[in-house]
Amino acid sequence: MGFGVLARVWAFARDRWLSIDLRTLGLFRIAFGLCLMANLIDHATGGNLTTFFSNDGVLTNHFALFAPIQARVWSLLFAFSRPGEVAVAFAAILVVYTLYTIGWRTRVMQVLALICFISIQNRNLLLQDGGSFACSAIAVWTAFLPLGARFSVDAWMRRQRLLAHGGTPAEGSPPRHVSFVCLALLLQLAVIYGFNAANKSGETWRDGSAVHYILWLNSRNTWLAGVMRAHEPAWFSPLLTRGTLAFEWSAPFLALCPVWQTPLRRLLILGMWSFHLGIASLMSLGPFAYAMLTFSLLLLGEDDWRILEAKFRMLRSFGAQKLRNRPALGRSVARLTPFWSYLLARGRARAIADESVSTPAPVARARTRWQWFALEARELASIGLAGLMFVELMLANNVPVMSERLKDRPGWMGDVLYYLRVYQTWSMFAPDVPRNDGMIVVDATLADGSHVDPLTGNPPDFQAPLGGPCRYDHDWSEYTYYFPWERHRAYRDGFRDYILTRTADWPAERKVRAFEVFWVSADLPGPGELGARGLRRESLVAYKP
Repeated sequence: MGFGVLARVWAFARDRWLSIDLRTLGLFRIAFGLCLMANLIDHATGGNLTTFFSNDGVLTNHFALFAPIQARVWSLLFAFSRPGEVAVAFAAILVVYTLYTIGWRTRVMQVLALICFISIQNRNLLLQDGGSFACSAIAVWTAFLPLGARFSVDAWMRRQRLLAHGGTPAEGSPPRHVSFVCLALLLQLAVIYGFNAANKSGETWRDGSAVHYILWLNSRNTWLAGVMRAHEPAWFSPLLTRGTLAFEWSAPFLALCPVWQTPLRRLLILGMWSFHLGIASLMSLGPFAYAMLTFSLLLLGEDDWRILEAKFRMLRSFGAQKLRNRPALGRSVARLTPFWSYLLARGRARAIADESVSTPAPVARARTRWQWFALEARELASIGLAGLMFVELMLANNVPVMSERLKDRPGWMGDVLYYLRVYQTWSMFAPDVPRNDGMIVVDATLADGSHVDPLTGNPPDFQAPLGGPCRYDHDWSEYTYYFPWERHRAYRDGFRDYILTRTADWPAERKVRAFEVFWVSADLPGPGELGARGLRRESLVAYKP
């Protein structure tokens, strides 16, 4: 095989799987940063910060540290105990996510954002879900990429330094970044969808009833699911069930196909947005839907950017026209001009000052050699990480032949992935959709003899599984799902202590004398039915001083 053939093969692979537009990386960074910020706010609001991340909640930091739910757990949040301390830590994490989003010292912020996200995830593993794993995988892979090359403070400062030294910004098509990580991201996307499809082998997926049962999962569903299931036509669940499988099976092909790449990837982006917005409208799966939406942005190519930039120019012209037609609004914007001019001037001065001292040629050459060494090291590290993930993928999904051959792999290979929280077990609602569901009900006896559920402030409702969606937020939905598992029995005392702390300030006549925590569940209605059945309760925790 001659050099010319090898060059053509390399060019073919580079253009299709091993490169990415820098504008795509910049847009992804902004979207993923907003996703991380929204996830953090979701954890912090509605009392969740205290309930799930402080020592006044269901899992104290010392118990999570010395009796971890899973092995190889670490978290910066283990150092924070009181709600006020955790709030300060969350504020610092929000600052990191904000700087990551705007692209200031982006390389550093990529690493810090990954550390912060894993710290939040590991602080209470009873809240983990497929969205957590998807975000971890995306953050780990993109940590190898120059996300700050476009649409960032870093890019703006580099431009100012170039202009200050008499240079001119490069015109024409923006450069593409070439890296093995581009292929790794495509393979990761293919693995997420492909293995989710392969593991959906149960009866509900075969007979088309999976979506019907999903609509009746009260602990996870939104109000829209409650409306839709009451008016569900007979064709609805079979159509969406088979449509889900068709999309998940086709996604790897659409992502990796080397021909007709632009139309196929546009079709995949459209499918991902339709699929995940549909999921988000019907049920709470944490950041999974939104993480995959941001993942889809990495599929944008140069042809897509021609369309997007044309649309942006039209939008900018429309906005300028609106300002001209509304003088009052224009004057309001003009009042902010001195402020923005001051910030830009300060930033420009800082950017120029950073390069005001000329660099001796030997130092410049050494810096270049160091940069090349760092680049090669990153590439080798990403290839090694991909190898580790392949081994974990074979073992976690019990792939025939391969899992048997790899079961004796060195322990450190699994340790690396567990520390990074990049599991490769992709089996959401697999092999089957649950056909029963339940919720936590607390029956507390007060000093005046009345009974109340401290979680709701109302009398205990043991008929709740027969009703509509609970409308839990994501954290409560995940906690409710994992809490009754037998292997999590050791963590039930933490919930007992949380109830005592939650009711400690109640007035004397409403002091809690005793309470019992129940798991109340029921069988979901089958296709064509409208009511759950088989109501049952199981005592999980009892308290009586």
